[in-house]
Amino acid sequence: MTRSLTLSRLRDALWLILMAAYIIGGTAADANIVPFHGDESTTIWMSRDFDFIVNQRNLDLVRYQDPPLNETEQQLRFAAAPLTKYAFGLAWTLNGYSLQDINDQWVWGAGWDYNQQTGHMPSDDLLMIARWTSTLFLAGSMVVLFFIGRKLGGAPVAYLATLYYTLNPAILLNGRRAMLEGTTIFFGLLVVLAGLWLLQNRNWASALLLGFAAGCAVAAKHPNIFIVVAVFVVCGGYAVYQSLSEDETADPDEFSPPTIGPSDPYNLITLLFVSGIMSLLLFFALNPVLWDEPADRISDMIQARSDILNTQLDVFGGYSDYGDQFAGFFRQVFIARPQYYEAPDWGNFISAQIHQYEQTIWRGVSIGGGTVGGLIVFALVVYGFWILLKESSTRRSTRWIVGIWGLVMFATTALITPLEWQRYYLSAMPAVALIGSLGFWTGIKRFYERNTRSNTPPI
Repeated sequence: MTRSLTLSRLRDALWLILMAAYIIGGTAADANIVPFHGDESTTIWMSRDFDFIVNQRNLDLVRYQDPPLNETEQQLRFAAAPLTKYAFGLAWTLNGYSLQDINDQWVWGAGWDYNQQTGHMPSDDLLMIARWTSTLFLAGSMVVLFFIGRKLGGAPVAYLATLYYTLNPAILLNGRRAMLEGTTIFFGLLVVLAGLWLLQNRNWASALLLGFAAGCAVAAKHPNIFIVVAVFVVCGGYAVYQSLSEDETADPDEFSPPTIGPSDPYNLITLLFVSGIMSLLLFFALNPVLWDEPADRISDMIQARSDILNTQLDVFGGYSDYGDQFAGFFRQVFIARPQYYEAPDWGNFISAQIHQYEQTIWRGVSIGGGTVGGLIVFALVVYGFWILLKESSTRRSTRWIVGIWGLVMFATTALITPLEWQRYYLSAMPAVALIGSLGFWTGIKRFYERNTRSNTPPI
């Protein structure tokens, strides 16, 4: 038994190293191999907040001011979550960079040459540091996805899900860029895994991990609030369900923290309460701009986000109707060809970079790739949801969390996303990887079992 477990862990470790090597390889090969996006400049520019807070120890520079010290900076502190810029700031500080080395934000509409000549584009080395940071979070998200897959359907589902995820061109492109997506996906998935651990173990280690992950997830990108709410609601609902009926007790597996507390539903509610308070405190601690009159500042944050979306809709146009919106959802989530830019004229600036990137082995593979392939992926996801609903071999708590999380990700991205920008759909893609892999593996197993039975001669 011990030898078998050791070999299994060794196999898993080698697989994760291989998948991580592919993700990281696209950044290690060359900082500029991934086509550049102007928002990378802006995200790096925003990372100066780390210097203001940690190096200068001057919180007044990042707290709300009326009138603002810098209106654009304050507006972006409301509109964009702060965790990624802190990670970038820490990375360039550790690499010997100072505030004077950081580029200015990208000026959209001013043209490539203007931004390059006036200090609005980061140096190659600075861009490399930020991209390495984002890519490492992306590789970490793949590892978290693996452990969720392990709980959902064992090693086969974990391997299939991480293979699909690692090769997904949309995830690779956006996760390797110096933007918010690497940290966003990592902490969003960590919330799901922590929720699974909490329901299975009911201990303080799991509760603290969930609180930490939830606070960081929303601080990485505000739409992660949907993941956090979904996981907390499922955990709370499961506690109520368990209090009304006999159900599974705590039964940790080899990858879970040790069980140290009771497994009754009232203990679970206490743990959830502590996790929720911890996540709120952490989120506010990471957002000094919200400290003064928090209710008003949260309203400002919602308004700032709304203003950005309205500007994007005014400039680029949105979906014409629900049919168009669902078609865009299908293209971006299930076909998943890489979208290198949103602004039409941006293709003129990075066409050579796109061509170079497409010639490398690091570009990924669109498993859907076209309408037929996308329909196959969609069918596998639907079948996976059916398995979650009907299959009793997987723990009920696991099926609840993964199923509700997947539904929430699909519903929010399909119904709320107002325009066809691929990075706004990324949060649904891990659910495609996991639930589609469950459907695929279950279908293979059942086909094999039927075929084996039909070929077995009667005695």
